[in-house]
Amino acid sequence: MSWELDHVFLTVPDLVRSERLLTEFGMSFTARVAHRGQGTINACAMFENAFFELLAAHDLAELESEVVKPLGLHQRIQWLGTGACPFGVCFGLSDGAIAGAALPFQTWPYAPPYVGACASIPIVTPRGRSREPLLFLSTRPRASFRTAHTVHRGSLRTLTKICVTLPPLTEPISEGVRWFAQQGSFALKNGPSYLLELEWDGGCEQQSALLDDLPLCIRW
Repeated sequence: MSWELDHVFLTVPDLVRSERLLTEFGMSFTARVAHRGQGTINACAMFENAFFELLAAHDLAELESEVVKPLGLHQRIQWLGTGACPFGVCFGLSDGAIAGAALPFQTWPYAPPYVGACASIPIVTPRGRSREPLLFLSTRPRASFRTAHTVHRGSLRTLTKICVTLPPLTEPISEGVRWFAQQGSFALKNGPSYLLELEWDGGCEQQSALLDDLPLCIRW
């Protein structure tokens, strides 16, 4: 059973400003969605194998609803003031058969209105653990993310590595988050502050950039 990256997100307090900053860097955002019942809105940059998502507040009442609150999204969006982790990572199986997948830890179902009736998203990160990255599973069949117009800094790109740096925690990393890191699905390390590192194309050009005002480093 092989888990593949579906997408990674960064929560931001100002979507327009963050999207403009990354667009000036050379990233192309081609999809935008408001999540009904979750209270968030996004901008997505599509890569050959996955996508990167900026996630921001859209409706505070929905963000603070009993359905959404266990994700800690409001705290994650305001991470500079709350200390919550602003990152999320989603994994899926090649055939989308999450329901039958054997996992050595428990997930819990998240069912916001936008996913449709009788559907839910399996969440790996325990409820209320907002200082850890939000890990969850995609039940969609895997498909190519290739689009003719999704070019980043002049080329079509593939996301080849995700690394999340966390500041010191007062309790151990939860079982499911630790398991995915141990499987090599993403890298997890300690550091002085939150940082999300995205590697494109195996870092073959040996270039990197630390984005101003965002906890984001890109290597390509």
